[in-house]
Amino acid sequence: MPQRWPNVQFEFVSLAGDAETNSGAVLVRDGEMVLEVECPGDRPYVIVGKTVDGFYRGIHQGQPDDAPVTAQWIRMDDIYIGTWREAGTEYLFRFRLPEEGETP
Repeated sequence: MPQRWPNVQFEFVSLAGDAETNSGAVLVRDGEMVLEVECPGDRPYVIVGKTVDGFYRGIHQGQPDDAPVTAQWIRMDDIYIGTWREAGTEYLFRFRLPEEGETP
């Protein structure tokens, strides 16, 4: 059964050291994890991650004029950590799911 976690905080750090936190949601269903990351003043990023070699990997499922985004992430203890590449810039990102999700 799918589970959804609203109000997830995604923390991003670029290799240049710039840090940013964005809100969003996570949906887990049938072997995939969907990240919905809010972007102030713009449409959210929607990354549909499929499991590949122990990682989730996916691309932004957006409009043709959106910046291209690819991401991969893995669970380490109680957090998820990974890399996010957006328009040629690479970021490290992490998020933690609250203990209780909801059924959509």
